[in-house]
Amino acid sequence: AQAPGPRRMMHAAEQRDGTIVTFYSYKGGTGRTMALANVAWILASAGKKVLVADWDLEAPGLDRFFAPFLPISPVTNLHGVIDMVRAYEEHVSTETSDRSDGWLARLASVRPHVVPLRWPFPDDGRLDLLTAGRQNGDYSASLAALDWDTFYERLGGADFLDALRDGLRADYDYALIDSRTGLSDVADICTLHLPDVLIDQEVEVMHDEF
Repeated sequence: AQAPGPRRMMHAAEQRDGTIVTFYSYKGGTGRTMALANVAWILASAGKKVLVADWDLEAPGLDRFFAPFLPISPVTNLHGVIDMVRAYEEHVSTETSDRSDGWLARLASVRPHVVPLRWPFPDDGRLDLLTAGRQNGDYSASLAALDWDTFYERLGGADFLDALRDGLRADYDYALIDSRTGLSDVADICTLHLPDVLIDQEVEVMHDEF
């Protein structure tokens, strides 16, 4: 894959230097997703532009915490993370694909896929949701067919993730990522490649118990 194109030009007043935060736990049942949802709401209520992204691809469910405020039902019909990754794979695997300036930034942009919550947050606060992907009959097959080693090593997936990270920082004050539990390629992406800050929910729970 080619290197990312130049970042989309933005008005100086709109340019952000946002922070990407991953919420992670080694095992389920620690309240990770609920904690993320509450932090996102607090930040948006403080006037921040916030994205929440469901990267728990094997067991997505972040949207359920915001269901009363979503303008689209079911929201799982929306394209999301897995659809963006597969679209990138198809693009770089096709020799005739357009590689003009900015092609990678366009593919890595979440803007066409997010849905904003319907709530009047103060001071221009905003909360957008990026789902794991369309929960149709093809979702499981699409996820199972995704080879992360091929994505990284043969298809230049690191470039895509770098462009995704740059776009999130430019568009949002905070991007909160709900990571897959345990040890996996997806968890590595969420905890090592993308975030500026990693919150280990299991450590927080253990701390509270003492």
